[in-house]
Amino acid sequence: MDFGGAIGDAVGNVVADPIGGLLIRLAAAYWILIWLAAALWAFVDARRRTTSLVAAYASASLVIVATPLLFPAAVLVHIVLRPAEFAADRRLDDLRHAAFAEDVPTRCPDCNRPIDDEWLICPTCRRQLAHRCQSCGAPVGLDWTACGWCGAELETGDPGTSRRRRPGPIRSDRIRA
Repeated sequence: MDFGGAIGDAVGNVVADPIGGLLIRLAAAYWILIWLAAALWAFVDARRRTTSLVAAYASASLVIVATPLLFPAAVLVHIVLRPAEFAADRRLDDLRHAAFAEDVPTRCPDCNRPIDDEWLICPTCRRQLAHRCQSCGAPVGLDWTACGWCGAELETGDPGTSRRRRPGPIRSDRIRA
């Protein structure tokens, strides 16, 4: 029994049939359309995920060269090798990191004006911000128990009183009528 001849005759009969031939041609055209759409998707996806134009063309070319029969394997290779995140998201993260890396000025807890880390009092509202180490003279925080520069023990006193504002000049904007 010749199975090859029987299968060939059956396929020939389906192709010779006008409706069968039309369905086969439509299926082939649909498969080719999917193949070309996959190449376009690979190009667009690579452009969104990398800044390299060469990588985008190479990815689309891989899908096209893979022929209509093997393009699903080429699409799988593209999915495995593509970067996980979009190039725009990476650029946005870089901008965020650069913005946060900038020195944000320290602000006074009372008046919210920018202050320097070396200042002992706020020049605007006269709040005590720090005091000097008795040993090395470096400015140290009001709540520190040891100097961060020389290691000397600091006089601690009552923490509630050391954080109070020093009395400053009476300003006209603080007088209530």
